[in-house]
Amino acid sequence: MLNVDLARARPAQRGVGLVELMVGITVGLIVTAGATVVATRQINEHRRLMLEVQMQQDLRVAADLLQQDLRRAGYRGLPANGVWEPERDGGATPAKPAASSPYVQVSQGADGASLFYRYAIFSSATNKVNQSNVLAGKEQFGFRLNTETQGLEFALGLLADGSPNWQPITDPAVITITNFTPVIVTQRISLAGLCDPSCTNAGNCPTQDVRLVDITIQAVSKSDPAVKRTLTVREKLRADDVSGVCP
Repeated sequence: MLNVDLARARPAQRGVGLVELMVGITVGLIVTAGATVVATRQINEHRRLMLEVQMQQDLRVAADLLQQDLRRAGYRGLPANGVWEPERDGGATPAKPAASSPYVQVSQGADGASLFYRYAIFSSATNKVNQSNVLAGKEQFGFRLNTETQGLEFALGLLADGSPNWQPITDPAVITITNFTPVIVTQRISLAGLCDPSCTNAGNCPTQDVRLVDITIQAVSKSDPAVKRTLTVREKLRADDVSGVCP
């Protein structure tokens, strides 16, 4: 009889019910889903940020190369060729006219997505910069957008057939260049007042063309088309184009 009373006094033991188990699983799934969404967003944001940084670096490197090379545009090996010298020794030494430079030309391609320019370079044959005032084939340079590969290219002189020697400077497997627009801005300054006597022949008086090149580059990431960048730079050509003569 005593044993029966003790059994009745002991509290009954119960496990987790089915409803409680389902509620616990549901709450756990909700928490896991929320954490997964947050982690996925952070991973995607980090990936997008890395793509933007990589694209910005690639465009900046290409723009720096373009600007550094453009600073050489118009350079001639012997600047004295462009200086007029008056007659000396009572006319025994005649005046020497200024020789026009074959390097001053800077032009935009007909397609609007290319730029061409020239400058004198070092010659291994003479062991000095070209001073002949004669343009050589390897002294012609340029940049363009290759519409087939969608990459920027640099023209390093001419090939044997006279065509530009194009070399890629951006990787089409990483970024796609969608737009490359160089615009040449020219400001003409009259130098007539510097002549002695002052030049009055407006059609042939000396002038100086100060030239700037505005360049816009637009690109899209190859891995994520939503990542886009636009870079705009301006470079002043150091060698101005001087034309005309004093009377």
